Amino acid sequence: MNSFFDVLTKSRRLSFITASAILAAQAVLPVAHALPSQGSDAGYAQLPAWVKAESDRYAAARSKVSEGRFALAAAATYAADPSSSAEAAEILVVADFAAPQGVAVDVRGDLYVTDTAQQKVFKVTRDGHRQSVGSGFMVPQAVAVDAAGNVYVADSQAGVIYKITPSGAQSTVGSGFYMPMGLAVDAAGNLYAADPWNDFVAQITPDGTQTSIGSGFGSPVGVAIDSAGNVYVADTYNSSVYMITASGTQTTLVSNLVAPMYVAVDSDGQLFVTDAGAGSLVAIGLGGVTTTVKSRLDVPMGLAADPTGGLYVVASFAQKVVKVAR
Repeated sequence: MNSFFDVLTKSRRLSFITASAILAAQAVLPVAHALPSQGSDAGYAQLPAWVKAESDRYAAARSKVSEGRFALAAAATYAADPSSSAEAAEILVVADFAAPQGVAVDVRGDLYVTDTAQQKVFKVTRDGHRQSVGSGFMVPQAVAVDAAGNVYVADSQAGVIYKITPSGAQSTVGSGFYMPMGLAVDAAGNLYAADPWNDFVAQITPDGTQTSIGSGFGSPVGVAIDSAGNVYVADTYNSSVYMITASGTQTTLVSNLVAPMYVAVDSDGQLFVTDAGAGSLVAIGLGGVTTTVKSRLDVPMGLAADPTGGLYVVASFAQKVVKVAR
């Protein structure tokens, strides 16, 4: 049984993650581990300033959540910040949701987006058609799709990872998760899942064999894999991104981010991470050199690369999924 101090530490980490995620689902359903409020929890004072600021913004916006905010908007193009000439040239708005969190792209270029407030996963085709995928979700957080078109959904509130086949059959995969928040799938169909509560990253093979990989995590949230089999993990609480090779060697790529959430690798093997604390999309190069690809994103969360190298970012608090032109 965990000691009181172990539980307290994990609760503070979970508060950090929950706050950074800005789970708008709290407005429509009870969440077991809600963000502590000032005066009601001594741990509040220890949270980073940006987390408390975003929490205050979220609290102010909760009363505005309505059916009207759940509407999906048409695509539109926004000019980049003219003062940031080194950044991406433009941002293309793909969809507008109530509380988007995760995003994935299939081999056709269709998007899959989780919406925690609507408790749904949407498929958004290239022509703009939208439909829900799967059912029975509590807080669908992350989404991934394999080459065969199977969709995987991490339900962080239910502690379950679902697999949804192209025919619509839905089943549970993996075990031992308390709060799965990150998913990735490789070319061989191996699924990778990150659980920040249990501090582990799991590999689940197509035959159901589950193995923990890596070690020493504080709160692993995002996970991605490249064509060489290297696994990348964003550890939000430790402000770090790690690489785990196919042979199991683990190295720290960068440790100076504010709150790295999700990671993705594009078709060229370039690694990207969303930093929710800094409101930015960052590229990580050799030697841990970081470059800001886009700043002033409103709580960037989910991240995915399409087959042509395009990057899709969930600006959660802005209720958008945007495409960053590079």
